[in-house]
Amino acid sequence: MQRHTVLIVDDEIPVLKAFQRALRKEPYTLYTVNNAKEGLTLLEAREIHLVISDYSMPVMDGLAFLKAVKTRHPHILTIMLTGHTEIQVAVQAINAAGVYKFIQKPWDDDDLKITLRRALEAMDLATERDRLLQKVKSRDAIISELERKFPGISKVQRDEDGYTILE
Repeated sequence: MQRHTVLIVDDEIPVLKAFQRALRKEPYTLYTVNNAKEGLTLLEAREIHLVISDYSMPVMDGLAFLKAVKTRHPHILTIMLTGHTEIQVAVQAINAAGVYKFIQKPWDDDDLKITLRRALEAMDLATERDRLLQKVKSRDAIISELERKFPGISKVQRDEDGYTILE
């Protein structure tokens, strides 16, 4: 199983250190940066699965940063960290940046761990679904090609009990 990578972006160093302490025993590779520009640079250099970004940051706020993440890396799951809950910001973040979840400061470490676990499990399930759908499409294409070459080859006759009738 692949080890997940998590990027945390917050302009407050104590917040970054608190994340590091809370997640030190979790099975993630954790990256922390203290501004959005560094976050975007790191996203180009590393494979990141989940980004947690503070909303209130100088130069580029969390919403603008997460919009850029969604545009450049649509496969990355995003969580917004905020010290205050404004419904308008939440709606904007969900609609414009595809934010998966909000975490309010101060957070509970156990809730944080559960949130990250669930988010990454959801991402893994979506990836597996996409892989299986691609496999089904590939198989359907093979069956269609065989049916084109050998008409009737994909037709199966069954008796009243559902058993295949072989001629």
